[in-house]
Amino acid sequence: MANDSKTQEEPEQQEWPYLDVHRHLRYWKMCIRAPLPHVYLSNESNRLALAYFIVNSVTLLTPPPSERRPETPEPLISREDKRAMRKWVLHHQHPTGGFCGTSSLVFPLNSYDTHNFDTKTSDEPDHAGLANITSTLFALQLLALLADEEDEAAGENVFEGVNRVGTLRFLKSLQRLDGSFGEALSDLPGHGRFIAGGYDMRYCYIATAIRWILRGDVKEGSPGWVEDFDTEALARYILNSQTYDRGFAGNSQDEAHAGYAYCAIAALTLLDRPLTATTTTTAPQKSPLLHSSIRDLPGLIHWLASRPFVYLEPPPPGSDQDPDTYIYQEDDLDDPNFLLPPTPSDLLCLLSETAEKKGHDKVHVAFNGRTNKVADTCYFWWVCGALANLGRLDSLVDREAARRFLLEKMQHRIGGFGKSPGSPPDLYHSFFGLAVLGLLGDEREGGKVRGFDAGLAVPRETVGVIERARGKLIESEKAGKGFRSLDGGKELDAVEMGLELRGGGERPKWLGACGY
Repeated sequence: MANDSKTQEEPEQQEWPYLDVHRHLRYWKMCIRAPLPHVYLSNESNRLALAYFIVNSVTLLTPPPSERRPETPEPLISREDKRAMRKWVLHHQHPTGGFCGTSSLVFPLNSYDTHNFDTKTSDEPDHAGLANITSTLFALQLLALLADEEDEAAGENVFEGVNRVGTLRFLKSLQRLDGSFGEALSDLPGHGRFIAGGYDMRYCYIATAIRWILRGDVKEGSPGWVEDFDTEALARYILNSQTYDRGFAGNSQDEAHAGYAYCAIAALTLLDRPLTATTTTTAPQKSPLLHSSIRDLPGLIHWLASRPFVYLEPPPPGSDQDPDTYIYQEDDLDDPNFLLPPTPSDLLCLLSETAEKKGHDKVHVAFNGRTNKVADTCYFWWVCGALANLGRLDSLVDREAARRFLLEKMQHRIGGFGKSPGSPPDLYHSFFGLAVLGLLGDEREGGKVRGFDAGLAVPRETVGVIERARGKLIESEKAGKGFRSLDGGKELDAVEMGLELRGGGERPKWLGACGY
């Protein structure tokens, strides 16, 4: 209680706007310890994503061991909790590779429709499981985020239990002929297996992130080598998705979106990113593919630089309404911000006039993610993350005015960040709010938010964990140590483990479609 009281008093001594770390940690503690509200029920099959937002946010707000002081509260996620959560993540792994969004999907319910529980045998299931590309990345990121930072040797083993070879094979099976990636493998009765999921730039980014995390530099013919997916075809697909206004979309005919722009830029960066020593500097490493292949790089930078805008306050409540209790309607907040100046020069004039009237310390700069849209916390991340990967964040973003808008307008009184001014906090936007602060790296945060990696979307220290863990995993494979079961028992090939769980018997035909 003494620590809580002390933490509560600290923000009052800071200059506004400040990040109220105590309230944010209380919000995330509630998300960990208590059942999430009913609005999250639709995410039952996507639990790994929710866990990623929570654990990543707590890590951002928790100082590393070397920076903790005697008065620093105990970490919200203890070492014992991390070990338990790690086992929980690994239970989402499908025996043939990849991860499912929730453990109940490792073997779908209809796989047991013809199961004979007396003889423990069954006919061939309709499909192998519901592993998908997004859950696979969330699982790998979570395992790295759950590393025991007080024991570096233990951190090297965070990928122990991961079926690296099977996961890379699963990843390759999701690439289409045009270079794009789907989300999962599915079966169409009477027509066989196909790559499910739309043409979504997010899947392309996720594929490059999984590849960077797991592949390493294993040479052909060595233990653990897996045929790579077609990186040139993927790069062509991404580069051909630049739109007429020089943003990026799912294809060149769709509407440009900051989220797709981030995914396209980050994917190209990861295809060129060195495998080690990537955390020694905060400056982004220049990607030859990124800077030499985009059809109109200046146009892309201009499109991203057009996403910030001066946020205009809604009109005050009428004389018959109490300003302290009045709740603004969505249109009240949105309408003033649709009246944007027609040209960039007019926007600069508005910024200058606002600063002259109110003082620069009162100007708020918000971000939208598409033309003629309003402010959103996640757009903050997509735009700033894209600019950071391009090495243009410092020169094109007014850090003071952007930070002020995020903390004064989006930060909620109970902790967390909302989608828009006045909105209640949610996991998604609360995480991205902290991620942006980690990118901005404002010294006045006093180290409260860790530095954030714009390419892999984890704290910079976690990138080092990934590098070491990948090396350890590949070393084990080269030494002839196969995939280990969760209980640390005998070594089992992933496919054999899956067959054992099914009661043995004849190998099902769908294994051939997975490359086994």
